[in-house]
Amino acid sequence: MSKPDLEEVFSKLLSADQAFVFFRLPKTKTVHCHFQEDASLTFTDDLKINGFLMSRFDFPLPAVYISNKNHLQFEYEPPFFEPKVQTVSIHSKNRTSFIRMVNITKKAIASGRLKKLVVASKISLNKKIDNFKFFSHLLALYPNAMVYFWHHPKGETWIGASPEQLFSVHSGQLITMALAGTLPYNTHEVYDWGDKEKNEQGWVKEVVQRNLKDFFPSSVLQCSETYTRRAGNLVHLCNDLSVEAQNINTTSLLKKLHPTPAVGGIPVDEGMRFLADHENLDRAYYTGFFGPVMGEDQIDLFVNLRCAKIISMGIDLYVGAGITEDSEPEKEWEETLNKSKTLLAAL
Repeated sequence: MSKPDLEEVFSKLLSADQAFVFFRLPKTKTVHCHFQEDASLTFTDDLKINGFLMSRFDFPLPAVYISNKNHLQFEYEPPFFEPKVQTVSIHSKNRTSFIRMVNITKKAIASGRLKKLVVASKISLNKKIDNFKFFSHLLALYPNAMVYFWHHPKGETWIGASPEQLFSVHSGQLITMALAGTLPYNTHEVYDWGDKEKNEQGWVKEVVQRNLKDFFPSSVLQCSETYTRRAGNLVHLCNDLSVEAQNINTTSLLKKLHPTPAVGGIPVDEGMRFLADHENLDRAYYTGFFGPVMGEDQIDLFVNLRCAKIISMGIDLYVGAGITEDSEPEKEWEETLNKSKTLLAAL
């Protein structure tokens, strides 16, 4: 019996009234597929499942998931793809709305209400999308990202290439990261990180460490030096954190780590309140968490960044920027445009 062809299975599932997800974990070659026989919505309140989880930003649990009962895998080498420089016409109201939100945020920071906040924006692109080519191009361009294509007839269709792991658990080892600050990648790999980016990264690391210390003694918590991590056309400041521990309460840990300060704000609760009052954007699955869960001792969850919702007219791209007291609104807008190029390059 011949092995199933990835593109053929993808097209067949997309044309049927079935829920499915294709995904490839970072630094691997295997593309996995979970699919349902129908279009029913299945939810979970915890991580005691076997399947692929997809969670919204503002209402993380219960989260919808697709069981791994029906599972296929493919050793897929995507064809070489040369990305094109995309020039996208973005409505001026997007920029105006974003800069207005940045200025409101800076006032809240100046008043002491916030230390940092991530401001998001949605960029709509009217363009016919070839779903499989889009997915294949992301696989080719971003081997170090978590690349996925999620489709649910009673939900939505999303695609992405996320650089940020929320956390993983394998054989008693918990791994997570603190990621913040953004600059364009350059071939010389020399970067002039300013105080704004360094401070933002330091705060994110402190919050993640503090959250982990609620579950584990400091003596077992390992944290790397801050380093520059490449994510496609961008680079970020990053710290890797790990813990060797047994019997981790993964659901409680999930509730503590989401939303990370890299997608919400500092303080976290105040940041969520501020976003609800002022952002005026339904983030949907953007900055939520997603990934495969095979019981509580085999988990790979990621933060849903560099992602888009596929709609009948094209795509809605979601991007954001971390705002601090040192932020310059125009530069932050440029940062969101740079982040949009991650997915635009694959079209």
